[in-house]
Amino acid sequence: MIKKLTMKEWMGTGYGLLMCLVLAVPALWYFGPSALAALRGSVPALAGKQSMTNIYGMSALGLFFLLLALFIVGRKLSDSVGKRVRRYLESRPDVTEEQLDSDFSMAEKIGNVWIGRRWTFSHELRCVLLENEGIVWVFSEKERVKNNITYYLCFGLVSGKVERMRVREKDLTPLIERYGKSPRILAGNSPEYSYMFQNNLASFLNLKYNAEAENK
Repeated sequence: MIKKLTMKEWMGTGYGLLMCLVLAVPALWYFGPSALAALRGSVPALAGKQSMTNIYGMSALGLFFLLLALFIVGRKLSDSVGKRVRRYLESRPDVTEEQLDSDFSMAEKIGNVWIGRRWTFSHELRCVLLENEGIVWVFSEKERVKNNITYYLCFGLVSGKVERMRVREKDLTPLIERYGKSPRILAGNSPEYSYMFQNNLASFLNLKYNAEAENK
């Protein structure tokens, strides 16, 4: 489970990382040595073809994208899937990694979400996994930045917190419908649900979550 989600995370990061390297390496390879020579007091041969402003500017740009690539790698390594799963296991001594692996292996996959019997898994989740029994509401959000729209699947938890993850637009409806089949989970975007969840969680839980618990 950890290995597969880690691979998915790096694949998701790969495009941005590759673009940073594509922008950084050629600029530093061509302009970097000349910029370094000029800083040491020499007149680089490239100065006969390029202005020093251009040499310094392109070198600085290449260095920026290289540092950005290193930052992306460092951030992923410092808060890897494995570390996040281990933090969860430390907080839940009654759960074993073998149980997680077993649930993951039998989970239903929709996009980048694996829905197991006990847990929901995704590398896009900040916490990597959620206990299904703690989910009380599933809905969607979207954010627009100029012409780009990012879609999110959101999980309202019994604690009153909300966890969300990026998903493809085409996966939103199947995911919400899948969670809507649960006897405990309310599904869909509703102003009434939103207001109650934020302002009167106890009443929200009585709509479906607590009623199902009482029937057991």
